[in-house]
Formats: sequence, structure tokens, C-alpha cells
Amino acid sequence: MSAAGRAAPHPSGAPGSTPVPWEPLFHEKSRLYWPIRPLAEAFAGCAGWPPVEDYNRALGEGFPVRFAEQKPRPRRRGRRGPVDPSALYDARIHVEGCVPTRPRNWHDFLNMLVWGAFPRAKAELHARQHRAIAARLHPGAEALPPARTRELDGLALLDEGGLLLLYNNAGEAPLLGDASDLERCAGEVRDAVQRGEAAALVFGHALYESLLQRGPTVYAMVQPIPCDGPLPAAPAALVALADARLGDVLRSPDSFARPERSPRLPLDERVLCK
Repeated sequence: MSAAGRAAPHPSGAPGSTPVPWEPLFHEKSRLYWPIRPLAEAFAGCAGWPPVEDYNRALGEGFPVRFAEQKPRPRRRGRRGPVDPSALYDARIHVEGCVPTRPRNWHDFLNMLVWGAFPRAKAELHARQHRAIAARLHPGAEALPPARTRELDGLALLDEGGLLLLYNNAGEAPLLGDASDLERCAGEVRDAVQRGEAAALVFGHALYESLLQRGPTVYAMVQPIPCDGPLPAAPAALVALADARLGDVLRSPDSFARPERSPRLPLDERVLCK
């Protein structure tokens, strides 16, 4: 979920979609769940939806943000007052360290799991969204600007539908970072992943949500990330590397400002998994 907008392929509970009931072993449906699997397994014993406060217990003491149940918004009547910048979604995360979360909601539950795997990158992403939104909000404004900037579009697409493609820049797959259309070289991506010279990690929580149900092919926005030297073999080390490197990319003000130029790949474990 993002204040910059929702871009989920089929958010649970959205019009035209069928809400997916709680499945404690959902992470066994696809190998693409592997980056969030360790934290997901903490909920494998739940017979029904765990309460939001259990998210914080699973993340442990000292985690950089906490998750708080988001109450339904009251219906507004009459004239709107000025927008309170501190009450916006990204502001609450960046300033308060609080992630508003809908209970019994796959989209928000998976967002929490992504936070657990990529805390540094998620914090940097929401800090940047907060700054970008605050810069456009004039004092006394009663509504946010009607259209997002291309930067906010790019950041929202990363948050919801981003796929990280780490690769050994010194190996046989350096062209992965220069490919303008990775879909055409999906075979090269698959071969590099099989050789261990590249690794694909799903980052966008809407992508994880799309794996809950079989449906049309979903395409991910790919962020190639070069690494100097061989990639670590241990999954936890690979996730930590991806988290740190994506945080570095997000600190560059020009990154994700032209999302139309970002390559795309189908969410296909035959291509993206060993």
C-alpha cells in the first residue's frame, strides 16, 4: 500500500476480485516467495488471520517500524479542511515509524513481510515518497495534487510491482544491466540465474499477492543491480545484499524518475528461479 497510489494487479477485496481466505502455507504455492519465506513461516501455525499486533511480535524488538491497525475512515461531510501532511501514509511511516495496516488483508500482510525482508530499502522508499509528496503540497491545500509525478509513479511501481535482479558484473551476464527489454532476453536471465551469476528477488508486495491465485501473466518492473563479485549463496545473505544495494539506488534522486524506461519481465519461476 502506498500514499502515492495503489498499483496492485488484483488487490484482495478490490471490486471485481475474489477475496482470498487465509492460507497459512501460502508461501509454498510458488518458489518466488523465497525472500519472504522465513518470516511467513512464523505464521504457518495460524488457523485464521493473525491480528496486526502479531506482526510486530514476529518482527521482534527493535524493528525500525511498527504496524498499527488502520481504522475505517469516517465519511466526510461538508467542506473539507486542509490536508494534514503528518497524517499521510508515507509521513506516518517516515516520521512516526508507524505503518497503517488493514487487518485480514493479504495486500497489507504481504507488505509487512516485505518490510521484514527489506527494511532498509522500504524505509528509504517511503522517506523519499514522503519528501516528494510534501514538496508538492501547498500550505492550506484541501486535497493532494490530482496527478502524480513520474518519480512518484516510479516509486509506487517499485513498491507494488518491483523485481530486483542482482547480477555479478564481473561474470558472464553484465549485459543484464543494459538490457532495455529484458523480456526479449528472458533466456539469458534464466541462464544467468541457473549459473548463480544472477538472482531475482520479488520486492513488490502486489506481485506476491498475484501469486496467491492463478490468473493472467503479471509483469514486474525490473531493477537490475550490478554487484562486484560473486553473489552470496546463502539466501539470507542474498536478501541482505539486495536490501542494502536497493537502498543505495533509492538514495540517488534520479532513480525511478522515468519508469517508462524500466525493463519488464513476466513473473515466471521457470525464468526467475533455479
